Amino acid sequence: MQLGFTIAAMMVACSFAVEAIAVTRSSLRRPPVALMLHLAVLAGVTTGCTALTGRPLFSAGFVLVLIGLLAVVGNAKYASLREPLVFSDLSLFSQVFSHPRLYLPFLGAGKLIIVLICIAAAVGAFIAERSVAPAQRFVEAVVALICLPACIALSRRLPISLQPFSDQRRFGFFAVFAAYLINGLSSTQRSAFTRAVNAGPFSTGRPDVRPNVIVIQSESYFDARRLGACVSGAPYAHFDSARRESFEQGKLVVPAWGANTMRSEFAMLTGLTSAALGYARFYPYMFVRRACASLAGYFGRGGYRTVALHPYYADFFGRRRAFAYMHFDRFLDIAHFEHASRVGPYVGDLAVANEIIALLQASDDKPVFAFAITMENHGPLHLETVSHGESASRHTLGVDARWRDLTAYLRHVENADAMIGRLTDYLREHERPTVLCFYGDHVPAMSSVFDALETEPTHTDYFIWRNFGSDIGTYREGDVETLGSAIQRAMIHADRDDTDLQKGMQQMPA
Repeated sequence: MQLGFTIAAMMVACSFAVEAIAVTRSSLRRPPVALMLHLAVLAGVTTGCTALTGRPLFSAGFVLVLIGLLAVVGNAKYASLREPLVFSDLSLFSQVFSHPRLYLPFLGAGKLIIVLICIAAAVGAFIAERSVAPAQRFVEAVVALICLPACIALSRRLPISLQPFSDQRRFGFFAVFAAYLINGLSSTQRSAFTRAVNAGPFSTGRPDVRPNVIVIQSESYFDARRLGACVSGAPYAHFDSARRESFEQGKLVVPAWGANTMRSEFAMLTGLTSAALGYARFYPYMFVRRACASLAGYFGRGGYRTVALHPYYADFFGRRRAFAYMHFDRFLDIAHFEHASRVGPYVGDLAVANEIIALLQASDDKPVFAFAITMENHGPLHLETVSHGESASRHTLGVDARWRDLTAYLRHVENADAMIGRLTDYLREHERPTVLCFYGDHVPAMSSVFDALETEPTHTDYFIWRNFGSDIGTYREGDVETLGSAIQRAMIHADRDDTDLQKGMQQMPA
């Protein structure tokens, strides 16, 4: 008995020591409920693993390795995305293998080797240890079942703010990760999510006028000139022109930094804030399992063809399932862009613009709502090559290796700018009134560049442009979830006769 208590005490001490690897490391001076939750989860997972495997030493080591691996992966995520690991990241684990380029480079070779060594050690320990008697496994299972309701009750009592970094600093990495997981997957959260989307701004109503509406979510797009005078304005020529002629434009607050595109995407399509989503804010598409009110549904009720375009795989972020529930008639993914030109590893932005134009040309009397998610400027930027002298036309920081990511980034911004020019030039000659909304989903994951320049941008940029009316580029800072209502405002007067429309277009600033 004494030996058992000694081993248990060592296990607890080691769990706190391993947890300290996390960048959000917290002292042991935590609220009692946080300490109790840490111990309850530790006991529950360890005994549950022992009940399944019959190997107590392996189970204890497995849990410690698991905490360490979560901390290491969380540190890599924080270094790139300024956010520690959260429960919903587990659901993206399979994508590490199906889309390794988007994940493994951020982990780094060193951390990846550590992960592989830990997995190999766990397998070796499992093989070496002999299984305990069935009676002991039964006792372990009973203890695990007792721990489960205790973990649920303690998770609900933890005063969580849903700010991952501050929560983990206050209550401990392991306890908070477990609390997010337990609360986030609860029936209460699922019900709250369903109520929120059903009460969203696009759950009822339909358009009174029917212009074409194009929304482009541009990957990692923001005005890098905010980094300083070192960044050239050349990559933003068409962007500046569109802003001057826009119905509305400005900086945009988005719920993502460096990645997690689907957060901005879902906010735009549903008009819902992060606060309204609760735990679903981290990966909203994970919770879309039934019909979901959206901007596409709003246009669909008005007789629009609703099309989503994304030149990448439909399974990424679960978009294939989610977009079907969000009332898109069609989803054109990477299979549709099989023969499209690529820029680097991804389909180029101009190919997306050409596909949007093809949709407009192929439409009959029905208006089109097209939601395009570009991919060209998706990282990892540090894997791209930059030729000598390529930086000169984009920034004045020189050819030092630390600015290579910025050079590659601005190269893609130039192509996004060409896409803007291609679309606005076409739409000026297009007969049907059209509203074009363009915005960035998040700033790029260029932590090394931002650190070197001693800045950390958080806002992206947007504009809403029309091929009718006489607009002067009204500046308005907004949140991404308000773009849908701004588009609705921009649609006003789209039903004017051709004479008024042509007159309005002639009055647009050059």
